[in-house]
Amino acid sequence: MKKKLILSLWFLIMGATAITQKTAVHHYLPTMSASVATSYLGYDYVIVDQDLIYNDIQSLQWLKDSGAKVLCYFNIVEWFNPMFPDKPWSVKMVEFLNRYPDWWLHGTDGKRITFWEGMYTMNCASDCPRHQINGTGVNYIEFATDRFIRDVLQRFPFDGVLMDNYWDKVSWLGRYRINQSGIDRNRDGQSDSSEELNAAWRSGLTSALEKIRDFGGERFIITANPGHLFYTKYCSGKMFENFPEIYLAENDGRYQAWYANMNNAAALSGPNFFNARVDNYFFTLCSSQLVDNAVFSYLQNTAYDSKWRLDLGQPLKPAEVTPTGIHCRQFDNGQVFVDPGARKSWVVYQDGVRREE
Repeated sequence: MKKKLILSLWFLIMGATAITQKTAVHHYLPTMSASVATSYLGYDYVIVDQDLIYNDIQSLQWLKDSGAKVLCYFNIVEWFNPMFPDKPWSVKMVEFLNRYPDWWLHGTDGKRITFWEGMYTMNCASDCPRHQINGTGVNYIEFATDRFIRDVLQRFPFDGVLMDNYWDKVSWLGRYRINQSGIDRNRDGQSDSSEELNAAWRSGLTSALEKIRDFGGERFIITANPGHLFYTKYCSGKMFENFPEIYLAENDGRYQAWYANMNNAAALSGPNFFNARVDNYFFTLCSSQLVDNAVFSYLQNTAYDSKWRLDLGQPLKPAEVTPTGIHCRQFDNGQVFVDPGARKSWVVYQDGVRREE
């Protein structure tokens, strides 16, 4: 069933003109020296922390002038509190947000909800309380989106954005790790209904995407992490962190979830960022060659390495699957193979040379 589905989706997105192999780097630091920028030459996409335009905007301009597409990373869902001092824009944002305690998501125990140590989750729901700011009543998601557009996106000609932690629902977070009292977004002392909470959450995050799309236009790249399909209408593509992203098929093991990852990527125009782990960079690299809209990336803040180029040339036809479950695709210069069951991949070039790592 899964194999038939993935092939049907692949055939839908394959066009007469195929794209060549693409790579990306996730630079999630607020500074970028000239030497680091130089080490990123070779990448097709550079995804950067939003505070970089306040610290080293010249490095971004240099990369863009060199031909890379530059995307802005932004986690609108969470903030470190206290914020790191080398992030000037974020420091000011957190100072301002702390004036409005009901803009932070709380549990019934009155504590702020957290997903990552040192970070706290915002009340991104559409029914978040409104406050008068500069004569206009706004809730958190409206305020943060407007400030992101005004203070960041309007200051540099970004090619797009990557919005982090764009979950399709948030009720699970109320019982995640140290959060054990449920979510109480209206702070009435009662745990919120999951159905109502998740609907308001999706509505709030959707409104942010709509504003960003209105700002950037149709050619502006909007990607989100993780690869859930709820926001497909507004996203060009998705990020699949620690590929294969296991949370897209929670009842399966990681490599069974590979099918859900590939199906989700095939449902979007791209770019879809396949972010490799230390132990499976080659598997991720080969998987990215089975669809036209996938971009390979490796961890974070990593200098470009020529070993990430497979030099296969243009694809000659869509990917196929063998009776034994091996997915393969023919290119000008060879063929790529991926066996998700065995967690293996390899390339065979036209001259008979085989590459596997």
